[in-house]
Amino acid sequence: MIVLRCLALVLALWVVTAPAVARIDDLAFGEHERIPTAQQQAVIDVLAAGTDSGDAVEKIVLDGVRHCYEAANFDLLWLRNGAVSNQMVELRDLMNTAADDGLDVAAYETPHFAIAYPADPATLAQADVEFSLSVARYVTHLASGRIRPTDISKLITLEPKRPDTREVLQRLSRSTNVAADLASFAPPHPEYQALKGALAKLRATSSEPEPVVVPGGEALKPGQSDERVPILRTRLAVALSQDSDPSLYDDALVEAVKMAQAGADLRPDGIVGPRTLAVLNGISKVDRVGSVIANMERWRWMPRDLGAFHVVVNVPEFMVRVVENGSVVHETRVVVGKPTNRTPTFSSAISYLIVNPYWNVPTSIVSKEMLPEIQADPYGYFARQGYQVFARIGGRMRQVDPNYINWYSVNPRSVQIRQVPGDDNALGRIKFMFPNQHSVYLHDTPSKRLFERDSRAFSHGCVRVENPLDFADALLARAAPAWNSTRLEKLYGGPERRVNLDTPVPIHLSYFTAIAEPDGTLKHFDDIYGYDDAINAALDVRHPARVAQVSP
Repeated sequence: MIVLRCLALVLALWVVTAPAVARIDDLAFGEHERIPTAQQQAVIDVLAAGTDSGDAVEKIVLDGVRHCYEAANFDLLWLRNGAVSNQMVELRDLMNTAADDGLDVAAYETPHFAIAYPADPATLAQADVEFSLSVARYVTHLASGRIRPTDISKLITLEPKRPDTREVLQRLSRSTNVAADLASFAPPHPEYQALKGALAKLRATSSEPEPVVVPGGEALKPGQSDERVPILRTRLAVALSQDSDPSLYDDALVEAVKMAQAGADLRPDGIVGPRTLAVLNGISKVDRVGSVIANMERWRWMPRDLGAFHVVVNVPEFMVRVVENGSVVHETRVVVGKPTNRTPTFSSAISYLIVNPYWNVPTSIVSKEMLPEIQADPYGYFARQGYQVFARIGGRMRQVDPNYINWYSVNPRSVQIRQVPGDDNALGRIKFMFPNQHSVYLHDTPSKRLFERDSRAFSHGCVRVENPLDFADALLARAAPAWNSTRLEKLYGGPERRVNLDTPVPIHLSYFTAIAEPDGTLKHFDDIYGYDDAINAALDVRHPARVAQVSP
């Protein structure tokens, strides 16, 4: 009897719940409709026909449009009354100016607008969805870039915030100020707007005659004679003094070179090395346009809010700056990673400093650079350099005598080498720490002579700071007022000491090869890692029409 009652209860529950399941399925297309209308079905069919192009950013656009229509119960977003809206006309006109932002107009083509659309669900659906795709693509590219940063380099780990496609389309389709709403998706940084202005200025200039190019070679120093001197004199329009040797690099020409160096923020020493030569020869208009477009793309990858108080390292410029409310309050030279050991590009926040740091030598440096010298004289090497050796003993890393290690057969990963704090420590007396997957940081260095160079890509990836105590003062004044350089310096020579910041300070390790001045003039820096070429190559592959935007 009990069994029969249980079965009856189960059956009753099934009868009650079965209709509820059916109702949930029926509401997939709307709260008040159990099945899609002909128009909704047409939209579903158009969206289903969309194919994955293999472009990761385009997939984001397509998925976003699909979700938007799904959230709208697959109703039309634009052609609700079968007529083109004012918003559609304004958006089409604005997207036709995409080249002003370094974008490719051809990527945002919209379907032909009919005066009156036929009452055909398939035609309306096709036009509506195609327009949504163009708008979503444009806003995505404008706001966050056409390329994933990691497609250029695995060391560019910025994560651009992609706009919410549903919010974008809903907002723009109902907008009463389309121009302002669309412009709000562009990067808000003044540097981006300055580059946009510089791009317009570049395109407006007529083609320039090819400049005289000074050939490369050994560094040319004042007082030397060289066959390139007459070409250099022509390039800088410096007249030859009467009875002078045409091949002599004389005082008048040296002064002209110094002026050119100072104008490019190079050390005005009159020596014509690779960087000075690059400044003197300049770059073509097409290359300058390409450089500006690549840098505008990189600005789209940056966080939209850099922080009212932040630190920014510009790797190709070899400079670090502390910025407060848009003004630079401190700047100094830095040494960055070699092309073979690139400084990564990312954003984080400085949270603490370490005074008298140990240097835990990376395994790659041990195996590639240190091991040959260690093998030649193990005991002497460690004694001279102030290194300690640790090996795993009993499940723990313990310090051992270097002579106990067979350096000819050891796996460098099985030992840890570290340098004790001191004047010769590779990290100097202080380092500035911020969490990141690359294990890089800013630090002092005993090798001060490298800061005298114009090109300063010498490190293994970390960033060496020329005046670390001055930099610390600028940082601590806002982030930890109880500390300053005097107090830090008193700790020198003691044990390793951690100093926490009261407030973490955003830091951006950036890579900008073109910077626009307020008057629209451009400053270019060497593309030391080849990222400009990689970005422009990727943009050309995805959007071939970009080249056509370079006016003659």
